[in-house]
Amino acid sequence: MKMDIYKKIVKAAGIMTGDMVLIQYWMEESFSDDVAFLQAEIAAAGATPVMVVQNLKISQMINENATENTYGDKFFKLYEDADVVIDLMERPVGVLTKPLEPEKMQLLGQYMGRLFQTCATRRKMLQLRVPTKTMAEKEGLSFEEYRERMEAALDIDYDALKDECEKLKAVTEKHSGVTIMTGDGKYALDMAFGDRQWSVDAGDGDIPCGEISVAPVENETNGEVFFEKIYLPDAENPRIRHDFYKVVLTVKNGVIESSDNDDFNKLLESYGKENSTMCELGIGMNPGVTSLCGCAVLDEKMIGTFHIGIGDNTMFGGENEADFHNDLVGVGELNWK
Repeated sequence: MKMDIYKKIVKAAGIMTGDMVLIQYWMEESFSDDVAFLQAEIAAAGATPVMVVQNLKISQMINENATENTYGDKFFKLYEDADVVIDLMERPVGVLTKPLEPEKMQLLGQYMGRLFQTCATRRKMLQLRVPTKTMAEKEGLSFEEYRERMEAALDIDYDALKDECEKLKAVTEKHSGVTIMTGDGKYALDMAFGDRQWSVDAGDGDIPCGEISVAPVENETNGEVFFEKIYLPDAENPRIRHDFYKVVLTVKNGVIESSDNDDFNKLLESYGKENSTMCELGIGMNPGVTSLCGCAVLDEKMIGTFHIGIGDNTMFGGENEADFHNDLVGVGELNWK
């Protein structure tokens, strides 16, 4: 990507003079200009870039030979002095080239869980996706389309985005719930969030950014909601994606009870209650995202859309602990209560 985009991202992230910024570089086979551009802009901001390289081939070999002592306390002490952690993702985080033996996979899962928890304790944690062929393939898009969409979502006026997010947040905070009308007004979903806090994502979290969101009260969402498209991962193999079109979901006491699509209902059954619980309401605000494409990190930021998360929300004010978090993106009318 252009170096100017990294200048914007570093500024929007609030990286300050004197910060130590640890970059977790989820690289493929060779170093790219992107990691050089990012470090150069961090240095220009008066901060110190340091890097942990997660090379795909090397990571495969390490984890094939890992023991319970490979990632001990000393490893995680590397992160203690970091003020900011940035996942620079040229490939999906934690995904290897081939499956591991069950005991090695368990060790990998424990490592990834502790790694995320450790990074989340820093002042800021960013996840920045770089348009590569590997990332495009993961989303089922051509590289050219993926790169064009990602760069449009990243090359924005972050100050203006933050202002718009803060304005909408000020409106939503005056209310304790919302009715979401979808399907040309045929379906209504009532959601309560009480006094839970709305958050703004305008450059210092998930990148591409551009949303405000809240964790609703877990057992206080009821009704029906229509989605033109739903993209969800397989419960057993997240690398497999299931696509559904024109689906109506029925929600009772915060949990998706059923739908009008038999294949969706089978996937829902494999998810279980915790992973089917309504855990987030988000509103897309990024002016650089103008159409849906099936890539969740882009779709949920599209201006003029809402998204409902299902699954875990313990990291942003909720109480539903689950195996994963997925977002369903839709278009409708939001009537605040």
